[in-house]
Amino acid sequence: MSKPPLIFFIVLAVIAVLATHQFIKQRRETALNNASPILSLPVAVKSKREFPAPNRRSRQREVIAAEQMRYEVCFHPLNGAEEVNLRLRAGDYHQIEEGVQGELKVQGTRFVSFTPRANAAR
Repeated sequence: MSKPPLIFFIVLAVIAVLATHQFIKQRRETALNNASPILSLPVAVKSKREFPAPNRRSRQREVIAAEQMRYEVCFHPLNGAEEVNLRLRAGDYHQIEEGVQGELKVQGTRFVSFTPRANAAR
């Protein structure tokens, strides 16, 4: 019985290290967001973007299910600070209109809410 080649074990080790690194990075980002205070910023909605999420399905699959979508909104702070790009859930994304001004609440890099101004001019 022959032994598996050494390269096989090296590839498995690299995959394990990269997966562990990604997991730790996500945990660290979640912990930082949870520890951050909620900030309110006066902003204008600069742009919205809806795009299919990258999938990892096989090319041999014949039936293509409905693609998952990702939703991203770019907010421009009215105080001249750097633009904020946030990924949102579908419900939040569809409630926001491009060009509207309002108050954005974020916790670290996490979207909390967006409240449009009552007298917002488009």
